[in-house]
Amino acid sequence: MEAKTRARLEIVIGYADRIAQTLERAGDIDGFISDYDLQYSTAHSISQIAETLTQVLQSNPEYSESLLRSIPYRDIKRMRDKIQHHYGTIDPDMVWAIASKNVPQLRESIRSLLT
Repeated sequence: MEAKTRARLEIVIGYADRIAQTLERAGDIDGFISDYDLQYSTAHSISQIAETLTQVLQSNPEYSESLLRSIPYRDIKRMRDKIQHHYGTIDPDMVWAIASKNVPQLRESIRSLLT
């Protein structure tokens, strides 16, 4: 794996770690929903994950099949599109679900790719 691709995947792990810390601060979904800053921070990190993964896939088409099979890229990409283009209509329950379920799965899948 080339250094630039490895660095981008490590950036994704960094965003996933920040999301985990944010969810920990929220405590539970009620704490998350009651705090717009936590929602915004998490949504932004999901958007950045999607952008970074898109860069990886565009510059490394040979990874497309294995990455798309091992990570919930499409769900994260759809959320990124909603975050970027549907201002004010982000469903905090959906952000919570992606952040608490898909992002940890993504993080572990990428960690295994890097080892």
